[in-house]
Formats: sequence, C-alpha cells, structure tokens
Amino acid sequence: MTSCSTSKPVLAPSLLPELRQAAAPFVQLNRWISLSRFLVLGWVCLGSTAIAWHCAAIGTFLVWTAVGAIAYGFWLVCTHDAVHQTLTGWRSVDLWLARLISWPIWWPVGVYSELHWLHHRWNGTDLHDPERTQWTTAEYAAATSIGRWYVRHQWVWNILVAGSFGLIWNAFRTGWRCRSDRPQVLSQMTLDVWGMLVLHSGLFYLVYLHGAWLRYALFWLIVEWVVGVMMQTRAHLEHYGCWRSQDSGLLTQLYATRNVNGTAWVNWLMGGLPYHAIHHAFPNIPFDQLPQAYQAIQAVLKQHHQPPLEMTSGYWPTTVVLSRTYTLIDSELET
Repeated sequence: MTSCSTSKPVLAPSLLPELRQAAAPFVQLNRWISLSRFLVLGWVCLGSTAIAWHCAAIGTFLVWTAVGAIAYGFWLVCTHDAVHQTLTGWRSVDLWLARLISWPIWWPVGVYSELHWLHHRWNGTDLHDPERTQWTTAEYAAATSIGRWYVRHQWVWNILVAGSFGLIWNAFRTGWRCRSDRPQVLSQMTLDVWGMLVLHSGLFYLVYLHGAWLRYALFWLIVEWVVGVMMQTRAHLEHYGCWRSQDSGLLTQLYATRNVNGTAWVNWLMGGLPYHAIHHAFPNIPFDQLPQAYQAIQAVLKQHHQPPLEMTSGYWPTTVVLSRTYTLIDSELET
C-alpha cells in the first residue's frame, strides 16, 4: 500500500491543461449503463427483502434480510451518482430516485446532496469540509479524555457501533452547521424529514395491521447495521490520512483522496468509488469510465514526473491496516 503524497513538486504550466485534456474523452454519460446498475441492484435488494418477509422460519428470515441489506448498501451508492447527475443526467429524476431508496433507511439524501458539493470544494483545503473524518492536532489537544479515546478508536467505533445512525446524525448536525454556506440545505432538510415521516408512517401502519413489530425491528436493525458498516468504511477509507493541499485545486483533489484497487466487479458494485481521486478531480465522469480515466491521468502525471496517485490493495485489507493507527492533520501518531 502506498501512502498519500506529501510533496509539492514544481508544476509545469502544461500539466493542468493536459490533465483536463486526458479526462475529456470520458465525460460522456451512457444513462442506460447507470440505470441498468440501479435496476439490477434494486431488483436484488427488493427481491431478497420480499423472500425474507415470506419466510416463516426466523433463521431464513434473518439470512435473506442480511442478503437484502448488503444489496441495499450497494444500491444506496447509486445516490452518489444521482447527486452528481451521472445516474440519468436529469437532475430532478436523479434526486427523486435517490430519495426513493434513501428515505426507507432514514438517510437524508437531500441534505447530503448539498453538503457533498461543499465536500468537493473544501476537501484537503478547508477544515470545515462536512465529510472530513480526520481530526486536527488542535482538536485532539482540546478534546476531553473521552474525545481522545474516540479519536484513537474512531474506525472501530464508527464502523461497528455508530454505523448508519452516526452518519444520519452527522448529516443533520453538519447540515445545520453549514446552513449559511449552503442555504438550500434547510429546504432539503425539511423535505427529507417530511418524506421520511410520511413513508414510515405508512410502513408502521402496515406492520401494525399484521402485528409484525418484532420482525420489523429485527429487519431494520440488520439493514441499518450492515449498510452502516459499508458506508462508514467507505467514508473513512476514501480520505482518512490524506488531508493536504497542493498548488492547484485539481491536484489537491487528486492527492487528497485515496483510490482502492479492485476488480471490474467491485468497481461496478461501488459505482466507480474505488477510483475516488479521479472522481474528485472530475466529478462529471460516469462510474463506468473512471478506470480508463485513472490510467490516462496516471500517464500524464508520470510524463510530468509527478508522484503517482495512491492505490491501496482493497477495501477490507486497507481498512484493517488504517484502523490500527490514528492520524491527525499536521502530525501522525501511532497507538
């Protein structure tokens, strides 16, 4: 596993134009590729859920619920495409499809859609980045003993304990904090809250009619935990330990982001997120073209004698390695 680059080499004037030129051939959206992924994952998720609820035995119910939860996690990644309008390319359609699959799990995707644009603008440069997972030395020094314990065990706590509930709470808290930077976040928050309340009121009524409260509680606890593990892992791995600015915004996004090596199948399931540095630098590139864009960008960087982009060995191996230490912005400490 390579580490995120810490150097700021002298830039040739032609570097940035050549990087943009290298990425240009890969921005054309084929919405049928994105939609087919959305539909296949949705079919697996909903199909597994339907089978689970038709199982009389609690054991098979739990197994099929877990299968559906894993599919749900990958399906939820499609909301990331929707936020960047690389799902269908139609903004209103993309956002309503995102709400359709986010509200059942209490995920405020409208709030996330506003905060995510700030994340792309501030990653590696502004500590107000709403998706920053790494603490600073000053924050650590000012923290209580409990806060410092949390920093030292952040990966395990967030992934295995806080899970999706931590992400949901953080989205609302950060959305409120960033309301002056992104005023439309308040209207999105209102829509998310009302949409989720209306949807779950209907679900609660159906559960009440069938007297299935225990199964309903088990179902959502499993789904929330599984999806939380998947999303927290992704959120930490993509940027933790990579916070640093370069001499241009484009290079900052390339070097303040981690890529993950995986098969074409993994890239399909994760919607191109394994090539996260390329996505940050060129967010309009659809998921299916990110691997080719990665190769093109790496070639330009090599020609200009720039450090290669970080590429780790895989999601779980990298998570295990990074969770064994904690890093602070401006310093690195080992437990």
